[in-house]
Amino acid sequence: MAKVAPFEAVHYNTDRFGKDLSRFVAPPYDVIDRVLEKRLKNDRLNITHITLGNEDDKYAIARRRLDTWLDDEVLVRDEGKSFYLYEQAFSDPEGVPRVRSGIIGVVRLEDFANRVIMPHEKTIPKHKADRLEHMMAIEGNTEQIFLLYDDPTEEVEEILRLSRKQEEILRFIDFEGVQHRIVRMMDTALIKRMESIFENAKLLIADGHHRYETALEYRNKMREKDKSLGDKPYDYILATLVSFRNPGLVIYPTHRLIQEVDPKLLERLPELLEEEFVTTPCSGPDELAKVVEKSEKGGFGVWIPSSKTFLYARLKNEKKPGTPMEGISVYVVQERVLKRLLGFSSEMLDKKINIEYVKGTGPTKELMETEEYQACFLVKPPNAQQVLEVAQTGEKLPHKSTYFYPKIWSGTVLYLHGKS
Repeated sequence: MAKVAPFEAVHYNTDRFGKDLSRFVAPPYDVIDRVLEKRLKNDRLNITHITLGNEDDKYAIARRRLDTWLDDEVLVRDEGKSFYLYEQAFSDPEGVPRVRSGIIGVVRLEDFANRVIMPHEKTIPKHKADRLEHMMAIEGNTEQIFLLYDDPTEEVEEILRLSRKQEEILRFIDFEGVQHRIVRMMDTALIKRMESIFENAKLLIADGHHRYETALEYRNKMREKDKSLGDKPYDYILATLVSFRNPGLVIYPTHRLIQEVDPKLLERLPELLEEEFVTTPCSGPDELAKVVEKSEKGGFGVWIPSSKTFLYARLKNEKKPGTPMEGISVYVVQERVLKRLLGFSSEMLDKKINIEYVKGTGPTKELMETEEYQACFLVKPPNAQQVLEVAQTGEKLPHKSTYFYPKIWSGTVLYLHGKS
């Protein structure tokens, strides 16, 4: 049984700074490169000074900075527990306007074995170590994870539709033109109804696997310290929850670019593919990308610049896949091409050795034009239903299989339980 609860949010003091928080917010910590980090930290009050730190003892100093911001009322805590509507308006790659709406609350942490909250991707241990150190210092969540839920009645969606008419508490437009707005939901009856609806829900982690697993470890450490198994603040994690049925829910592709592969092996790849796949030549990367986008049953694209190869490949076996995973493009590329034909190991794929994972077709084309990579595999992302089906089997998709767009930004609302 899932427990999704309202909470006392901490956020920037909009009475002091205004509702437009563009100067304070940031993308999630794990998508910020050094150039962007420097740009964001030019503002001494940007949230990255907390989420990333910038000194030798960065997490202890981040905590002291956080305490100072609370004492100086740079950050303020809302009185009373609430849910929050998080709405993001954007255009998809075809230029179609979309709005993704979700609810921000705190979710009780559950071990994966309980099958209440399900992962769908593999994680990398070293990333979790960094976040645990951060969480131990901050005592709370400065960023949200992204969860998906299924509500066939669409009651939550109706509550969100009603709530969007209320006054927003903050807003901003990000670097990509996505419009973000957050509305505080204060109707007691609706809050109780929302909690009740989620009691029977199963939740899927869309984004934030490392943060979730870190929060589990942090909870366990705190339980051991306090000798407690009760309902403590550290038993919860901050999250935005979005319905599988929300019209603004989109998943973009994360393509695979490779290098340092034996040129002779790569030259033979089209021939090797013909053993298991039906291949169709395309005129160039744009046509190939369009064909892959419309593909089914694990189809993918192969782009080898040295031989001007542009091939669409699909499995010869037209039978229904034995497991949900076998019908997903990224899995087919990883297991049947990268591992079986090109010699990549699981360790190489996890540690990004001779492979790069690139989000979106535009950035992929730009990188391929640098001639740093020998080949590219264009994949079709799994849809939300496929992701759910894989998670329900207990399996996990390959690393970097999904890219839910847009990201849940940091610096909007915080969940802090170490300082009142």
